[in-house]
Amino acid sequence: MCSNSGSAMYQQKVSLGFSLIELLVTIAVLAIVLAFAVPSFVNLIENSRVTTQANTLLGAVNLARSEAVKQGAEVSIQNELGGFGNGWCVITGGLDGCQNARDNNLMLREFPTLQGIALDQNGVAGITFDARGYQSSPGANVRLELEPVGCTTGDNRMRVVSVSLAGRASVGLEACD
Repeated sequence: MCSNSGSAMYQQKVSLGFSLIELLVTIAVLAIVLAFAVPSFVNLIENSRVTTQANTLLGAVNLARSEAVKQGAEVSIQNELGGFGNGWCVITGGLDGCQNARDNNLMLREFPTLQGIALDQNGVAGITFDARGYQSSPGANVRLELEPVGCTTGDNRMRVVSVSLAGRASVGLEACD
């Protein structure tokens, strides 16, 4: 005859949740992970914003160049009043201003103001391409620098849109000034 009378002493206790200590340890680990992840995520968002805007500006330059060849006439990319940071436009003809292009139906495309990005246009108000796709104005290699606002000197986060005299445009990555 087998008896199970002693088995009551060894019954297992079934747990249906987390203990307070398990919950506190989990929250502490999560807080440590977030403390390292959040600053990196902010940098990732800023870098993505700068890259997107640099590529948009590059696309506008390429649009102006291709339209000049297609139309067989001068086409320009020009900044809005106050600089490229306030937006830019692609217009038929020379550097006449975005507002003038709007008034005279010469506007091909407009681009909005930059948000959270510093843009150094190095004194360039616009670029004009001739019917062959070559840069006719300003007559020198162009360098437009975009970086996150508050970029630390030496951080490799600045994008540079370069346009050669031959009209070739490219984007490069450089250290912030």
